[in-house]
Amino acid sequence: MQVVYRRLPSQVERYTQEVLHDGLTCKISLMLSGRDSTPLRIGEVDLQAGGVILWFVFPGRPYEIASVYDPQGEHLGTYTNFIRPPKLETGVWQMTDLYLDVWQPAGGSARLLDEADFEEALRDGVLEADEARGVRAEADAVLRAARGGRWPPGIVGRNGLDAVESLRFRRDAPGTFFANRVVGRLIAFGIYSLGAISLISIIFAAFTGAFLPGPSPARLAWLISISAAAALLLVAALAGRLPATQRPRLEEAVTERILFIGTLVSGAAILLYPDSTMWRGALAGVYATLALFLAIFAVSRVRHDRRFPVLAVAGLLVCALALLVLL
Repeated sequence: MQVVYRRLPSQVERYTQEVLHDGLTCKISLMLSGRDSTPLRIGEVDLQAGGVILWFVFPGRPYEIASVYDPQGEHLGTYTNFIRPPKLETGVWQMTDLYLDVWQPAGGSARLLDEADFEEALRDGVLEADEARGVRAEADAVLRAARGGRWPPGIVGRNGLDAVESLRFRRDAPGTFFANRVVGRLIAFGIYSLGAISLISIIFAAFTGAFLPGPSPARLAWLISISAAAALLLVAALAGRLPATQRPRLEEAVTERILFIGTLVSGAAILLYPDSTMWRGALAGVYATLALFLAIFAVSRVRHDRRFPVLAVAGLLVCALALLVLL
């Protein structure tokens, strides 16, 4: 994708960037610095060849934000560049610079840049007075937010350099990405809920008679406690609030092909041990879990990839047949 960058009155530069996320409210692109080995000036740093900039563009908003990293991947700071609302066309993004910038060095305080150029443009009539007042108001608002710890926006903080591969995964295989996100969160819920229920049960066993024969208020309290913990953990997991529910990575991704192979391998146990009660109980759980995950993949692929999920549907049919045999 080409970025056409204009600095009034007549300066024009062109940059090549990789679009990582093409959202309705925010678009993220990646830019490598050092065209022709020339350092790129951004904020208060001269970025050497191999440095990386993640640009965050907000359709309709009068600014763009850059997270700046040196060639070793060290975060140098955040740069807010005030512009006219960008023109974002397929393959070409057009930006018109309005001089003022805010630079937030990593670990330092935000400060306003290029005030002298801004005032000169206003005196020379390059900027109209109304537009200049709007830019100044936006810059003041960003400075206040930055000094209050409310800038940059959360989407910038959540998508650092370590998120690039995940953003590419989401861009190139959205169905598989979203399916992995849901499956990963359900797995995390199972792990955390198992730990929580075990801990609650140990406490109740040590201090109450919840596990003595017969019904009791203590047993009711135990059931209410583990149910409340499971419900809270399920909400937290599906919302991505648990530590193990981060964005999926391509190298760690599960695919419907893997799940389909899993159904076939598990099916061999039914053929080898058709009369085993032990295998029936274990495999029923396995197939129920595989069916749930395959259903998530099927829905996600249809919704995001607009493709019929052949392997996911085939796996669901195998699961259904296996469960009929087992149950």
